[in-house]
Amino acid sequence: MTAHPRWTHRPDGANWGDFGPDDQLGRLNLIGPQQVLAAVREVREGLTFSLSLPLDVPRAGVLNPRRRPPVLHASEKDGQRVFNRPMGGDVPGATDVISDDHVTLSPQYSTQWDALGHVNCMFDANGDGTPETVGYNGFSVGSGAAADGTFIGADALSVAPMAARGIQGRGTLADLHHHFGNARHAVGYDDLMRVLEAGGADVQRGDILCLHTGLAAMALALSADDDHTPLRNACAVLDGTDARLLRWIDDAGIAAIAADNHAVEERRHSLPPGTTGPLLPLHELCLVKLGIPLGEMWHLTPLAAWLRAAGRSSFLLTAPPLHLPRAVGSPANPIATV
Repeated sequence: MTAHPRWTHRPDGANWGDFGPDDQLGRLNLIGPQQVLAAVREVREGLTFSLSLPLDVPRAGVLNPRRRPPVLHASEKDGQRVFNRPMGGDVPGATDVISDDHVTLSPQYSTQWDALGHVNCMFDANGDGTPETVGYNGFSVGSGAAADGTFIGADALSVAPMAARGIQGRGTLADLHHHFGNARHAVGYDDLMRVLEAGGADVQRGDILCLHTGLAAMALALSADDDHTPLRNACAVLDGTDARLLRWIDDAGIAAIAADNHAVEERRHSLPPGTTGPLLPLHELCLVKLGIPLGEMWHLTPLAAWLRAAGRSSFLLTAPPLHLPRAVGSPANPIATV
């Protein structure tokens, strides 16, 4: 470890500097050519599974009210919609009919990646006695604003480095839903080890760990008129307060984690009396300390059923985010190939 001008010391358990002083990829650095080749060797049937929900699912914003489903708009030209519109105009004989649109969306509403900048923390990285906002490798997303106050997004730790590199490697699935059903269950280290062992899973360094809880399938089955509030307390979540679980995530060398639930871990809304620390300790470990991207609301149920029937747990996973500079999250359409 070599200190960098952004920081003089790093949080306990952090790997800042291990991949270079200016690294913004984190544990994705562990997916090299050998890991990709190992992932390709998992392809035996040539079958593919899209792991994305429709991006308007959930069809009610109960899981995170500040996020909104996408809204489509027709593009316009000269005050008129360019949708099912003849292109030729005054060009005699032209037969083209054009449809064009644009979309307003929250990049983290449905199936998505959290970029490393999604969560920063208060930590005295420069040793002056005053905690400041820092993220992975001592970077910070900054205020998000230009000098004139215009919002411009993250100064660092956006999805852009992840997208420029691409995310493709070996996915390994833990089928939590098969063991715990739709009931809320905080999965600690012992639970996860039993599930992995029961599924014959062999988590390797550089793997992308996928957690099937069943929540995305529940959300997909609900119409816009259905009550979505049960989603708030349904299905398994990781127990981010389990120190052994957090230590295993570090020791196992996982490159990324993706789940079909909201937030991957139990979302705490308060801390034990008299304590300080993160409400989301797994997010802090993964995004801030280790640089492990988190995927949320992936649609893993069809893949999980196929893997269980085939007696398998691993597959080739291709899951790049959109190359959207300065964004701290991105929709994804991950593809599993078995």
